[in-house]
Amino acid sequence: MKRKKLLIILGGLVVVLIIVANVVTSGKKGITVSAENAKTEDIVEEVSASGYIQPQNRVNITSEVTAEIITLPVKEGQAVNKGDLLVVLDTVQLQKDLEQTKYSLDEIQARTSAAKSGFQQAEQEFNRKKQLYNSGLISDTEFELAQYQYDNSKFSYEAMVSSTRQAQSRYEKAEDNLSKTKILSPMNGVITYLDAEVGEIAAAQTVYSTGKTLMTISNLSVFEVVVDVDETEINKVETGQKTKIEVDAFPDTAFAGVVQEIGNTAVVANMGSTEQSTNFKVKILFQDANVSIKPGMSATVDIITNSREMALCVPYSAIVMRSLDPDSLKKTEDDSSSGGLVETAHAATPGEMDDSTMMKTDEKEKKDVKGVFVVKDGKVTFVPVETGIADQKNIEITSGLEEGSKVVVGPFRTLRTLKNGDEVKVEAKEKGKES
Repeated sequence: MKRKKLLIILGGLVVVLIIVANVVTSGKKGITVSAENAKTEDIVEEVSASGYIQPQNRVNITSEVTAEIITLPVKEGQAVNKGDLLVVLDTVQLQKDLEQTKYSLDEIQARTSAAKSGFQQAEQEFNRKKQLYNSGLISDTEFELAQYQYDNSKFSYEAMVSSTRQAQSRYEKAEDNLSKTKILSPMNGVITYLDAEVGEIAAAQTVYSTGKTLMTISNLSVFEVVVDVDETEINKVETGQKTKIEVDAFPDTAFAGVVQEIGNTAVVANMGSTEQSTNFKVKILFQDANVSIKPGMSATVDIITNSREMALCVPYSAIVMRSLDPDSLKKTEDDSSSGGLVETAHAATPGEMDDSTMMKTDEKEKKDVKGVFVVKDGKVTFVPVETGIADQKNIEITSGLEEGSKVVVGPFRTLRTLKNGDEVKVEAKEKGKES
């Protein structure tokens, strides 16, 4: 019997010890987090964008007159010099137009000469009648008739002069159109695009249409990359900034570049859809020459917008936002151990809330504060910080944190719900593995 009682007592002690051990263990466990130390290192802020390569100088060749192509002495990929013959168009119709305008011009010039003779005769007659009228030898009616004849011949002559000028302009235009049947190269370069055939009708470029591009001549000695930069980052980009260009066709090579031009007009893509985006065109000039680069190749550009040497940095994932009221914010700044988080504030019961309490609660405006959770003695403390530039991994801390402080960097879901004063357990970081 005594043996049975002893066994019962010993069993009870074991149960009590197990319960106590579980309580102690659970109290020490806390929330598992990842943490890293704030450290000083060089940081480079970059804006990344993708685009395509094109020659910096290129010209699209179009016809200024509508005519059939009868000669095409060049091929795609051929090098040409300024003034070389590119295209010859049919001249029959334009030659007839020139002849017709020449006949019209000759006729109007002859009629103008006749009008000029009539005007000179009327002018002489008017001057003679004017002298006789001043001497009182002719009547008013006769003098007025001479003046009317003079004015009429003068206006007729001036009208014919204007008609002559119009006919001369038409003739010069027809002559110019005929000269445009031979298209010459406007620059030195290479024909990088050719879309024309002998016998094809070349459509003229007008004020209402651009016409068909027959070919493109490019200067392949200087290339540029045209990229689309998101509107949220365009303010960081300035002309003259250095860049790193990676061409998809050369995966193991990086080319140096510089920002040459920044567009002032936004380009909106997929307007009205969930994928709508607003970008700005930015041109990056290659500083390295490479004969293997071809127009139209895809490229990715990293624009160096800012840099800091030996800046205090933490991983970008460590930065969190918390809503604080003015009193809590002041308390947090005075004593970082208190935290002052809204989440830890006492929530009044319905019976405790009267009109004055609700009014005071509403009067406290919450403010979003940027900060990090610092791990110390197994607990986290929310510390407000001010940040600077950031790279792909780290962000600069300009104030609020000391070097060596251990900050929580994850997991993301845990950071979203983590509160000031929570007990945590920092998980061991595997050797060689980044958080």
